[in-house]
Amino acid sequence: MNRTFAVVFWGLVSLGTISLACASGETVKGPPSGSGNTTGTGNTTGTGNTTGTGNTTGAGNTTGTGNTTGTGNTTGQGNTTGQGNTTGAGNTTGAGGRGGTTGTGNTTGAGNTTGAGNTTGAGNTTGAGNTTGAGGTGSPTTCGAAFHAATDGFVTVPAAGGACWKGYAFAGGDTGSTIMPMTFGTCGSPCALTMTGTVGAATMANAYAGVAYLGFNIGQESGSTATGLVTPTGTSLTITFTASTATLPLRLQLSAGASFWCYTITGPSPVTVPYAMLNTACWDNSGTAYAKQPINNVQLVVPGGATATPGVSVTLTSVKEN
Repeated sequence: MNRTFAVVFWGLVSLGTISLACASGETVKGPPSGSGNTTGTGNTTGTGNTTGTGNTTGAGNTTGTGNTTGTGNTTGQGNTTGQGNTTGAGNTTGAGGRGGTTGTGNTTGAGNTTGAGNTTGAGNTTGAGNTTGAGGTGSPTTCGAAFHAATDGFVTVPAAGGACWKGYAFAGGDTGSTIMPMTFGTCGSPCALTMTGTVGAATMANAYAGVAYLGFNIGQESGSTATGLVTPTGTSLTITFTASTATLPLRLQLSAGASFWCYTITGPSPVTVPYAMLNTACWDNSGTAYAKQPINNVQLVVPGGATATPGVSVTLTSVKEN
């Protein structure tokens, strides 16, 4: 090779016009463009040069995996808050960058109940079977404008000063007398407070025990068996009645246990009796005058005579305190 040819040869080489062969086993490659450094292969950033491959953002590092809010924590019986509800359970952020899942297996409130089986006051009663007073109704009885006897014999009387006398009617007599009825529980409507029968003899042999009576309590609530004492505040009583007593007298009587004060009625019905006219011995007024002591009932009384007296009948129509 002459000098001129050598110069030309090397000049062409330097210009890249002529390619030289490589060694045996080698291949010709141009400059690599991402070969081995791919974008998104399997959703990767640079295979072998990955963002998160082996260097993951959250790979195996989950937000709340196995971390529950309120798991097994109940508020109220059977009421759970977030039971079985996880925050991001199984939800990875770029786990290895593969598939790029968002919230896979993430449930919102799955199995989360609000108030399930939670009851308020179940079986809780207020005042069930709670009564005021033995057999009472739980509320005080009030009186109307006039004397009244209910179908069960319960009597109400408007008293002086706005007070209310009330209680059950009754009738009876001593062991030598036969009086019916003795109670008025089935009196009906209208209720007639009437006693009838035979009044026994009041003799020395039976210690003057012959007597019949018809009356009512004034300090007793409806449905109750308790009879209280009441202090009158007026000045007199007006009694309306009908009576058939043969020769026997008829008396108004106020009682307080074993104590009593009476007045012998001599005029027609109605009759007004001042309290001061009642006496502990009204057959001759030799006793003590009534001074408005507390009492528990008002009665019409028929005392016995020398012999038994049949056909006695007394009806109490009205009582009014003045």
